[in-house]
Amino acid sequence: MQTQVESKRLTGSGGASHWNVGDICDPLIQNAPVMYFSLDPGGNIRNVNDFWVRVMGYEPHQAIGRPFRELIADGPGKKAFGELWDTLLNSGSLKDVPLDLVSGNGGILEVLLSVMARSDLNGLVEQYLGILIDVTSLKQSEKKVRDQNEFLRSVLEALPHPFYVLDANTYVIKMANSAARFGPLTPATTCYALTHRRDSPCAEPEHTCPLAVVKRTGKPVTVEHVHYDRDGNPRDYEVHGYPIFDERGNVVQMIEYSLDITERKQMEKALEENAEKTKLFAYSISHDLKSPLIGIHGLVRLLCKRYDELLDDRGKSYCSQILKTSEHAVALVEEINAYIKASEVALTFETVEPLEVLHMVREEFGALLGVRQIAWSEPDQIPPIRADRQCMLRVFRNLVDNALKYGGQHLTRIEIGYRDSDDFHTFTVRDNGVGIKPEHSETIFEQFQRNETSRGVEGTGLGLAIVKAIVEKHRGSIRLESEPGVHTTFHVSIARDL
Repeated sequence: MQTQVESKRLTGSGGASHWNVGDICDPLIQNAPVMYFSLDPGGNIRNVNDFWVRVMGYEPHQAIGRPFRELIADGPGKKAFGELWDTLLNSGSLKDVPLDLVSGNGGILEVLLSVMARSDLNGLVEQYLGILIDVTSLKQSEKKVRDQNEFLRSVLEALPHPFYVLDANTYVIKMANSAARFGPLTPATTCYALTHRRDSPCAEPEHTCPLAVVKRTGKPVTVEHVHYDRDGNPRDYEVHGYPIFDERGNVVQMIEYSLDITERKQMEKALEENAEKTKLFAYSISHDLKSPLIGIHGLVRLLCKRYDELLDDRGKSYCSQILKTSEHAVALVEEINAYIKASEVALTFETVEPLEVLHMVREEFGALLGVRQIAWSEPDQIPPIRADRQCMLRVFRNLVDNALKYGGQHLTRIEIGYRDSDDFHTFTVRDNGVGIKPEHSETIFEQFQRNETSRGVEGTGLGLAIVKAIVEKHRGSIRLESEPGVHTTFHVSIARDL
């Protein structure tokens, strides 16, 4: 049998509150961190608990006796409250009704309202017990998330290139921008069906699947693929894949961003074809030029030898100049051939003893080193390396020849050095000649580049360009360190894992 509980007087924030709450003890209601309140049958506030006072910002005397309707902010909610009240009268309860209430400081609180009618023993409603849940922060957070999602969608739509989010297990496209619409998208469309017209994921050797690589390595990847547009036309794409992890570190999704590189690939192909044509043309020209140049050099030498007595000093001078020019032209043709080979011909990597190569270079320039009294220094030991033997001979020959030609009259020493690291073998060729100005440290490796120290010195301007081409084909680099009047040092690095 239900019993009535005597009304009790409890002290709230700034005033007294009277609660008739059936079989719920008053202290629990009064101190609970939930906004409890009660209404009389006419919809006027009868009681509020402390938490209601703190959140709503009204003292009890400011709220008790006031129609609840007055707390509702102007707008659709206030206009609809009449219908809500009728529903409450008919059904005896309301649940999670969203309302905007005006707080004591004039601000707006977004709440969820739940109300239940309480009747006396005769079945007459004596009061309505209500709960307000403040969802203002939640609504603000939801709005922030919506705004962020809208911003993200705007950003994705602004991207001119296809963008996807893929499920790592099913390959299903979870999100895509408009640029990614290679065909109709459904909730079950997979990336391989959309872009490749396939019924299974991509596989080697035809295509490297970026998602498979990302799942295997957990790292971003870049691959090139052929995708098909809406009309079925193939297009070359550079596909970038980025993993998305769950809390356990497993790849659950992948972001895919694709760049259309069809035009770039076409240009690369055209450049390759032009480069091949240029190479063949250069070979042809150098071959066709070399024979007549050698012929000219031989005929002029015979002319000078057999008709020397008939030539005056000016004629002899002309013959001498022709001989030097033809020799230089032949040397230039040979250097052009060497540059083409260094840039284009495949290398043969083998185990090379660097000291043997250096001894060959030293013997080649031995006479000149002796005449000019130039000291030669090299390490006692250098470990074997993997390299193209002829290319390494060309590198050291050109660098030593460069020192002898451009080191100047005060050149007295050429030093060869070596050091290694985890990734590279590094050789140094150092001389104590006139040096090279810092502003020429990069341009000196370009074709046909010669600086002021080369004035009056015969050369083709291709020697260092050939060295650079060879070193780069050994996956290495060359750099210059120089102090004019003190030294010139070339640092040559080649990869260890050739």
